[in-house]
Amino acid sequence: MKIAYISSYPPRECGIATFNNNLLKAIGLNKKIVSEDSFVVAMNDSDSLNDYEYPKEVKYIIRQENQKDYIRAADYVNTSIADVCILEHEYGIYGGESGVYILPLIARLQKPLITIFHTILRDPDYMQLTILREVAKYSSRIIVMSHRAVGFLTSIYGIPFDKIQLIEHGVPDLEPKKINPVKNTLAFKNKKVLLLLA
Repeated sequence: MKIAYISSYPPRECGIATFNNNLLKAIGLNKKIVSEDSFVVAMNDSDSLNDYEYPKEVKYIIRQENQKDYIRAADYVNTSIADVCILEHEYGIYGGESGVYILPLIARLQKPLITIFHTILRDPDYMQLTILREVAKYSSRIIVMSHRAVGFLTSIYGIPFDKIQLIEHGVPDLEPKKINPVKNTLAFKNKKVLLLLA
């Protein structure tokens, strides 16, 4: 399977870019299912196509506020070898009011669309509500990361429950081993240890 990822992407400094990069790497570990020919359609936060030195997996760039780029991107994906698209949705990374410019792109897609919603507002304005509903309408599957998000989608936005997939993120809650040989070494015996990850 070949995947077209539509999102911001490093080296652009953006949490969604980092998330998408990590997702691409994690899914790509399963070489039996996902092809190395998967690619990224990157959202650029400037009018210049040369602001970032994107890695080789970025095959197409959309300038956030250039509406024609979204149409061209849909054409690019439709004529590509992609089997499916994954859209990272966050209101702030797509152009127009509340990211409305993403709608013509997804409306033209001829590939199945999976959308990951990162922000689901409890009190959306009319535009935010409409955009999220439209994105959901064109999505074959919607992924969210909390039970609360599922509740918001069904009760506030009217999205069918069977279209939503909950995939919780974070570190799993693992039970500590009862016998830990490290605790009895001279360096750690009878001491509290704090692990910091940078």
